[in-house]
Amino acid sequence: MLNIPHWDSHRQRLITGFLIAAPLLAVIVAGPWWSWTPLVALASCAGLLEFQRFVFADTLPLRWRACFLAAGLVHPLGAALGGQIGLHFALFLSLFGGFLLVLFCSPLEARESSRLARFSLGCLYIPYLLSYVLLIGQLEQGRALLLFVIVVTVVDDIAAFYCGRRLGTHKLYELVSPKKTIEGSAGGLFFGVLAGTLFGVLFIHGISPWVFVLFSVLLAVTGQLGDLVESMLKRVGGIKDSSNLLPGHGGIMDRLDSMLFAFPMAWFVLALIR
Repeated sequence: MLNIPHWDSHRQRLITGFLIAAPLLAVIVAGPWWSWTPLVALASCAGLLEFQRFVFADTLPLRWRACFLAAGLVHPLGAALGGQIGLHFALFLSLFGGFLLVLFCSPLEARESSRLARFSLGCLYIPYLLSYVLLIGQLEQGRALLLFVIVVTVVDDIAAFYCGRRLGTHKLYELVSPKKTIEGSAGGLFFGVLAGTLFGVLFIHGISPWVFVLFSVLLAVTGQLGDLVESMLKRVGGIKDSSNLLPGHGGIMDRLDSMLFAFPMAWFVLALIR
């Protein structure tokens, strides 16, 4: 019988990663396009739940927790049903709904302005950015393009971890993330670009290999900066991991951090070059 919580962190990391990757890849490669929507919605809701730990010292009132949940659902649904326009309409609904919640429930409570501002940040940071997965999926060769983004960011993240662990001596940005090193960052960038370029040349048609090299560099750098953004939020919030949902990895945000900005970046680049 599996007893994952009692395994060492390295073994937990490998087993948990496989258990996540196998069904996820199956859905992306072979599942119907609509099946991506509940996965993005689930990840958005879980991410927003963890985000509340970053930015709120105490438990939110039920009305605000429900508002976060609604935002996690409406953004993926808007992107799936209405594409770019649907996603932006969902963002409008979320922000307008937050204002209406304050207006009609507690218009004179001083703390509500702070809650509204942090809710708005959460909407932009997690469900809005993550829903670009569904916009990429609607493009020609959408499955392969989405896998390309995931390959670059995941390989970059894994290589940065192991290169930093074995070779790292110079701190990258100690104030925000004390364990990250320049050597780890360089190793992640090299292997992320290599993996992305090879994947793109083999599985995506109509784009020059040199474009894949530059595209992979952009995504790898974006992913590393996204990782630092989440590290900053966790340090401000005084927490090490976003949660303990994924043994060996932390929480859902600890796995999405490098992808959140990479997905919209990829979509914008693809809109320019295709």
